[in-house]
Amino acid sequence: MRGREDSNVKTTIRGIVLALTGLAACGKPQATPMYEAVPVERRTLVVSASASGAIEPVLTVDVKSKASGEIIGMNVQTGDDVKADQLLASIDPRIPRNNLAQAQANLEVAQAQLANATAQMARSDTLLKAQAITQTEYDTAKLAYANAKAAVVRARSDLENSRDRMTDTKLRAPLNGTIIAKNVELGTVISSP
Repeated sequence: MRGREDSNVKTTIRGIVLALTGLAACGKPQATPMYEAVPVERRTLVVSASASGAIEPVLTVDVKSKASGEIIGMNVQTGDDVKADQLLASIDPRIPRNNLAQAQANLEVAQAQLANATAQMARSDTLLKAQAITQTEYDTAKLAYANAKAAVVRARSDLENSRDRMTDTKLRAPLNGTIIAKNVELGTVISSP
């Protein structure tokens, strides 16, 4: 019997506590809802955000000239957007242009010498067969022919290098991007190794 009485007492105490809680809640003012009801209308919502920080590029490329000389044209400024192969700056082309002309002239001379050595080699072949020249004279003609061929190869190589140096006077963007910093200005004389 004792267990039943304890259970009834607990139930009664619980009921009194709930009743008191209910009475206490009735005396409190009602909380206002966290939303406001407004009529529906069409309008533009403006959402903005601001933050501070540093903008870091994904890829940074230093663009340097292979040519030496005075910068005679500057086509971009800091902050400009550039496309791949866009002209950034021009360097005085006088020395590379003169070297290119000299290389072209040297190639023409080497080709003329090769033509002369080829003709001399043909004559030496004929004369050696007729035993009109010695083997030493024939070998000298053969060496002159080989040297003339080598001179043509060397002159072609020099001409190609001169063309490259002439092209290097035009500094172009290697890829699309934005100019972050300029280290030279119009009129600056640069020296390239």
